Parts: sequence; structure tokens; C-alpha cells
Amino acid sequence: MTVKSLNSATIPVPAQTIIDFARQFDPQPYHLDPEAGANSIFGGLCASGWQVAAYATRLLGEALLQANIPFVDITSVDHMRWKRPTFVDDSIRVELHVLDRCTDSPIPQCDTLRIDARVLNQADAEVAHLMASVAVAKAQVS
Repeated sequence: MTVKSLNSATIPVPAQTIIDFARQFDPQPYHLDPEAGANSIFGGLCASGWQVAAYATRLLGEALLQANIPFVDITSVDHMRWKRPTFVDDSIRVELHVLDRCTDSPIPQCDTLRIDARVLNQADAEVAHLMASVAVAKAQVS
């Protein structure tokens, strides 16, 4: 494997998806109501950090698959830090760096890639950072 850095596609974050996610998973006022968001420490309706993490998971997996890396699952997240809010109509993408590959994995027939991923908004400002281990299928030898 020679790929070391990848960029994902971009996902928009419209108001209704922020509200829908918050209703189901993180019902904080600044995720549910534009007025409450405007009056909060964030200054506007913003996505839950968990919603950003879910999008990052999707984007990371898709970027690996797009690069023909047989992504199976994220097996651990060693570090996750939210850096700034993701607001209505922001869009996010993931810039990821493969740090190393090892033959050890909790998933049978898989290797592990250690990934350093930055979640960036449309202005390339970092909204989150994570270090993760992902399972990738071992190459099948015929």
C-alpha cells in the first residue's frame, strides 16, 4: 500500500439535518432551535459533535474505498477532539493520513491501518480531529 494521504468528498450540513439528528441523539437547545443557538456560547444553530463524528466516519470509509483500500470498519478511536462548531449550511470533508499498517486486527482476515484524520469545513478550518484504527481486508492470494 503506497497511499499515505487522502481527501474525502464533501457533505453539506443543512439546518434540518442538524435538528433531526439532535432530536434523536443529542437534544441540546443550541442543536434544536436557531434562537437558542444564537443565544448560546456558539452564536448559532450548530451540529452536534456526535453528528460531525458520524459524518467523519462515513467520509473516512468512503475515501478509503474510493482509493481501493478495502475498508471494513473503524475498530477504535484513540483520540477525538472537536475544535469548532459546524454551523447551518457549512460543509465538511475529511483529510486523512495513513500512519502505518500492521497485520494485527480484532477482525479476522483484516489488517489495521492507523489513521490521523482532520475534519475540515468549507473554509478549510479544522472542526474536529481524530486518531483511529481501521480494519482493512487482507489481500486475497490466489
